[in-house]
Amino acid sequence: MSDHGVRLPAPVAALNSLNATLLFVCRWIVIGLVGVIAVIVAASVVMRYGVNYSLSWAEDAAKFLMVWLTFIGAPLGFRHGAHVSLELLPTLPSAVERFIRVLVHATVVVLMVMLARFAWAFAVNGWNQVALTIGDISMFWIFVSMPIGCALMALVAFEMMVRAILGIPEPLVSEEELITTQGM
Repeated sequence: MSDHGVRLPAPVAALNSLNATLLFVCRWIVIGLVGVIAVIVAASVVMRYGVNYSLSWAEDAAKFLMVWLTFIGAPLGFRHGAHVSLELLPTLPSAVERFIRVLVHATVVVLMVMLARFAWAFAVNGWNQVALTIGDISMFWIFVSMPIGCALMALVAFEMMVRAILGIPEPLVSEEELITTQGM
């Protein structure tokens, strides 16, 4: 991501670097998860209709990987502005627009921190629950995706809030990092 050639204050630069690194890792995890889900679903279809044998674990494995995909992918979408949004307000003075951005990002930070806290308790509660269809794996390992994703989203929102407070524009997304629905 590019920062318009603006020299960032050290704390913002550190936060930007941390988020960029975490989101880079998230991006590759998401790519890997999509590939694994595609292989599992394809194998399940081939086995069911080609060999007349059903893979009992395939549906649950794909479903649990989709949960991870959702929570790890959400911060990426948020950072790139790919989540659903509506522009309801007319063009506002820049100070008002900046205040609204700070307020929105602060709200996201607070909500994500609260969700991460409750999601962690939920994940810990799932420690003794077992997903029998995919090899006696503890449900903790599926549920822990929620607090991780919420914490990542809070970090991204915090950086965006700090940038809005300081009047630093959000970094530009390079062409290869762009998430778009153009052409769909």
